[in-house]
Amino acid sequence: MASEKSSATVPQPRAPQQKRGRDRVAALMAAASELFVEKGFDATTMTEIAAKAGAAIGTLYLFFPTKQAVAQAILAQNAEALSAELDDLRDRTQGMSAAVIADQLFARLGTFMAGHPAYSALLDLPGDDGWRRAMRGHRRSQIATLFAAADPPLPAGQAERLAVIVPQLMRIPLTLIGEKRLRDGVLEDLRLMLSRHLEAGEG
Repeated sequence: MASEKSSATVPQPRAPQQKRGRDRVAALMAAASELFVEKGFDATTMTEIAAKAGAAIGTLYLFFPTKQAVAQAILAQNAEALSAELDDLRDRTQGMSAAVIADQLFARLGTFMAGHPAYSALLDLPGDDGWRRAMRGHRRSQIATLFAAADPPLPAGQAERLAVIVPQLMRIPLTLIGEKRLRDGVLEDLRLMLSRHLEAGEG
């Protein structure tokens, strides 16, 4: 497993060689994800993770030496899934207007956040942040590329600013835990605000 202190590589769990081991890792990560969403990172214990996964505590420590390692592996896995979503969106939106791209980006991100609650719960994971800065930098680059490929293309500086603004806007509804109707309404208002801002710039 990569060192938690590494700033150049995304941390990965100890890679099991057999399917049984891979299934155990998947079960441990799934259990930890549920607990991190339900209780938060700080309140969750390694003992609870093992118990929820139906595994011995020694098995958990075999693959994940610390709780931080479990959380980083989950965040890295989710980040890879988000990266794939943004790549797919890039292929589908080339040549569209910036406003339409913003609409589709918000819809895609909203669906992703709803389907990957652990990603949102762990965005502010404590500890060394070097590898996360690299992860966020890659995400910003992907979003900037979306808007740079618009028709008409946005200036590079504006595309880069939007790549910072959009993830920050997506954080706002995340604070409304347990208030789905309000959260969805806030997300829609934010989407409309950005879309209208971009439409005004095209006019």
